[in-house]
Amino acid sequence: MAVSHFSVALVSSLALLQAAHGRGQYSGSFGPRSFSLSKRTALSPSLLELRGGSTAVAEKPSVDAECQYRVQQQLLLQTRSVMLRQALIDRGLDALQFTTTDADQAKPTDWDCAVAMEESPKSCLYSFDAQLGHKVIAPRDTTQWITLTALNRLRRTDPSKVEPLWHSQYSILQAWFNPNSPHSLYTYLSPRAALLSFVLDAPMALGAALALTIVTLFLLTLPLWEAILTNFLTSSFLWLQWPNWGRFVHAAFPLKLLLGQMAWKAVASALGRLHGQVRSDLIELECQLWEDCIPRTIIEGKEQEGSEEQEEDDEYDNAEGDMTGSDSEDVA
Repeated sequence: MAVSHFSVALVSSLALLQAAHGRGQYSGSFGPRSFSLSKRTALSPSLLELRGGSTAVAEKPSVDAECQYRVQQQLLLQTRSVMLRQALIDRGLDALQFTTTDADQAKPTDWDCAVAMEESPKSCLYSFDAQLGHKVIAPRDTTQWITLTALNRLRRTDPSKVEPLWHSQYSILQAWFNPNSPHSLYTYLSPRAALLSFVLDAPMALGAALALTIVTLFLLTLPLWEAILTNFLTSSFLWLQWPNWGRFVHAAFPLKLLLGQMAWKAVASALGRLHGQVRSDLIELECQLWEDCIPRTIIEGKEQEGSEEQEEDDEYDNAEGDMTGSDSEDVA
């Protein structure tokens, strides 16, 4: 048995040496030193046949065949989708038409307004705890409060985040901030607050008002600007720097156009920052005006006790007045 294994190993070694000799990729001798084959020695088909290996070479699929296969699979997928949709339509269901039920639609709702106090603190959906002494507002018959200032500021800066505060259950923007709504907060605004809200509701009106203000101030201070410009153009400091800025006067038109474009971008950026700052200040002023104008619908704590005592006193005074009137009629 050992002899047979040795003979098989000897035959394999001789075949390997023969293949290497045919390719010229071996070095060494059959002496006491062992020879070494090259690392890049390739196996010959005869050796693979001797060891039982396959001599077939795997062919790579062509690019055209692969593209054709992908297109065919895509067409089959689209055909299957069309068939499924047709089957749903036959059953009265269309997967491409999404209709929401009345329960899923946001509904308009009325509002409740209260004041956060130490005796009755209120939570806030936007800042966790409402500031003491500030008004909070919530949908009617709910406890999901939010400060009136935070709500108004949020609907001015990012209206898309208003209704998700209540999980889009209520149409807050259309019900509370629409002048034509029966639950509108605009009904309780003073003329000053209403005018300010109108300016903020119309971005073009705010921009036009800002531009008109700038032009008016410029015309009122025009003599001052003329004096400053005249002194600057006739100053020695400007003309001593002629070697530095004179080259731009005689420059090519494309360079002048580029410089004008850069100057306009700088002016537009400054006007944009001014517009944003003015709008932020007007929003804060509007929040203060709304804080003063919106009435409270819920009275809690000591104020509620005081109002109840006041009502009792009024009823007692009215009853006493009725008794006095009846006594005077009896005497008469």
